[in-house]
Amino acid sequence: MSAVNSALQHMTRLEKERVDIQARIVTGLEVSTASDNGAIWALAQGMRASNAGREEALTSIDLVTGVVSTALAAAEGVSDLMVEMQAKMVAATDTTLDETSWRTLMDDFVALGNQAQRLVENASFNDLNLLEAGASDISAIVSGDPNAQMTIAAEDLSDGGGIFDSQLGFTLPATDSSGMAARPDTAMVQAFEDSMSAVNASVSRLGVSLKTLDVQRTLLIKQIDETASGIGNLIDADLGREGARLEAMLVREELGMQALQIANQRPRTILQFFQ
Repeated sequence: MSAVNSALQHMTRLEKERVDIQARIVTGLEVSTASDNGAIWALAQGMRASNAGREEALTSIDLVTGVVSTALAAAEGVSDLMVEMQAKMVAATDTTLDETSWRTLMDDFVALGNQAQRLVENASFNDLNLLEAGASDISAIVSGDPNAQMTIAAEDLSDGGGIFDSQLGFTLPATDSSGMAARPDTAMVQAFEDSMSAVNASVSRLGVSLKTLDVQRTLLIKQIDETASGIGNLIDADLGREGARLEAMLVREELGMQALQIANQRPRTILQFFQ
């Protein structure tokens, strides 16, 4: 009977090994729970937590990128309109023009400025606007550490807000140039051109911020991918090797069954001598 018991124990061990191999093939994981390998499982969990933080940072970057990208497009539009506005203002300084003529030019100036202000007002993404009066700075989380943040400063392009200034003596939007007491002069033109330079510097800052966000996003995606690959290297099963193991295990189980049959036949053979 000892041979039979030994064969049964051997078959039990083989069955357990086969079940384990089949589980690894089905799940694709060599370490699926802490009981498989506690140290590896804990390491993989830590890496998963790091990637979860990076995924949240990626969401934050995408949101802020939308805000900055929208602001940049609007600021570029304002800059383009200011080029046309400057031409109108310069033309209006011509002292050979009568008041009706130069005011017509400045009416066009005001109309272009109104368009610029509409761009500023509509530069919202997810109800966030970096260009409007009183706008707040915005920050993006750029890594799995919530303390690692990139702040993008607001760029107030409202008329008279400190960057954009129409130099009209009143703020846009307006109906026309009737609020101007006199025709524009060279000092007014120079001040407006200084404002143009300030707006262009604002556009440049927003462009740099957008580029930096894109670089941070690319880095995050690379980190997420590499960490996921590292987790896979730690816990994923080698399906080719596990398949070979399963085939070998089935052969061993077949041989074990034959051994068990032989062990069961021995007592019957002995009993035949007493018949």
